[in-house]
Amino acid sequence: MKKFKFNLEIVLGERKRSEDLRLREWTLARKILQTMLDDLNALETRLVKAFDESTDLAMKQSGLGGSNIAMLGTVESFISGVKVKIQWKKQEIERALKLTERTRVEYVKARQKREALEKLKASRHEEFRKRVRKRELKDLDDMYVMSGAARRRSEEEEETL
Repeated sequence: MKKFKFNLEIVLGERKRSEDLRLREWTLARKILQTMLDDLNALETRLVKAFDESTDLAMKQSGLGGSNIAMLGTVESFISGVKVKIQWKKQEIERALKLTERTRVEYVKARQKREALEKLKASRHEEFRKRVRKRELKDLDDMYVMSGAARRRSEEEEETL
């Protein structure tokens, strides 16, 4: 019996590799996004701590001591810097979100292309199996007819003897 051979097997293999590559890209983009979100959370935590420290210094500053005012100015400057870093990080996160979504869409498209080709392979394999079954049944019928004809000939030869 002839073995089934899908003539687009090379294309299917390439689509599988493409899908794997897109999945790795999407996974990497998600990891980068998660790292950025963790960084943003860390910056926001630093901002809250700086606000708390600023509030503590403001409460302690009852006598307008020079060191407390200088320290308060330093903390306020730090708070401003952290706010700017938070804004930058949010912009980076927006870009990372777009990249993550784009890589996800590319992965989904690659998976759909592979699945479509696998469905084509499955349908062609089923057609092949039907043709083989049909051929085998025909061969069995031919063998039955031939054996019947041979039996009849041998019976006729025995009668003539």
